[in-house]
Amino acid sequence: MHENRNFLETDSICCLIITYNPDNGLLKLINTMSKQVNRIIVVDNNSTNEGAKIIDSIENQDKVDIIRNNTNLGIATALNQGVKEAMKFNFDFVLTFDQDSTPFDNIINVIQEVYNSFSSKNEIGAIGVSYTSSFEDTFNAVPKQREYLEKDYLITSGCLICVKSFVKIGGFRDDFFIDNVDIEYSLRLKKNGKKSLMSIKPGMIHKAGDPLKRKILGISVSSSNHNSFRRYFMSRNHVIVTRDYFFTDTYFVLKLNFFYILSIFKIILVEKEVILKLKKSYKGFKDGFKGTLKYSFPEK
Repeated sequence: MHENRNFLETDSICCLIITYNPDNGLLKLINTMSKQVNRIIVVDNNSTNEGAKIIDSIENQDKVDIIRNNTNLGIATALNQGVKEAMKFNFDFVLTFDQDSTPFDNIINVIQEVYNSFSSKNEIGAIGVSYTSSFEDTFNAVPKQREYLEKDYLITSGCLICVKSFVKIGGFRDDFFIDNVDIEYSLRLKKNGKKSLMSIKPGMIHKAGDPLKRKILGISVSSSNHNSFRRYFMSRNHVIVTRDYFFTDTYFVLKLNFFYILSIFKIILVEKEVILKLKKSYKGFKDGFKGTLKYSFPEK
């Protein structure tokens, strides 16, 4: 790996996609990124049925390498696997995606503009891109006085990971499995003196879950609509993040707790299977306090 690049070169970037029962959107994602990078690594968490067929269909594509897991190891472990594989090919940076994100044709250029304009290259931990929810959406950017904003955390999709920083802080937490993986990683970067930068320009289309909306007393209330399995990890990992970073990032963690409490009320007001989701949230909350970090997938 190279030290202290002054400019971000395309050949230093590997694309990493984490999959679990993907649809045909994965093919579009791979097609878009194959025009912008020289290697794409796909880590598949034991897709089945139609998802497995889609993974099979990309196996012999140029530039694509596939790591197949025999069980769902979670997004954190899959990310670690993919970055370590990229390191074997001496890539300095890994651009990570969820399977359902749709990057723009210029996402690499957007990221390069951020990297090249940031003066202290050795402080960069990760670079993310702003995103829209659809092609039709108008993106009202901040007046372009600079290329980026410094953020407390970045979502892992559309995020350029600096391999040196990844190695320094020890990668993603395998035991988090799925939720708050990005928040914990970003806060650990910050704790180690690394910056998380986000482009002013949008670089992709990305939707967070499949939210439900309902009008209550004339007010539209939206809730993320995650299933009970996800609600367990959201609660458990939230407790761990609060415990580990309250004194180093107090203001951010307080905001995080406000929105966590708000999300519980939204489950009650908007979602279905309320009792089950609240039970799983409580179990996750309790396990987080006890430090119980074991899990099984599928649920037993």
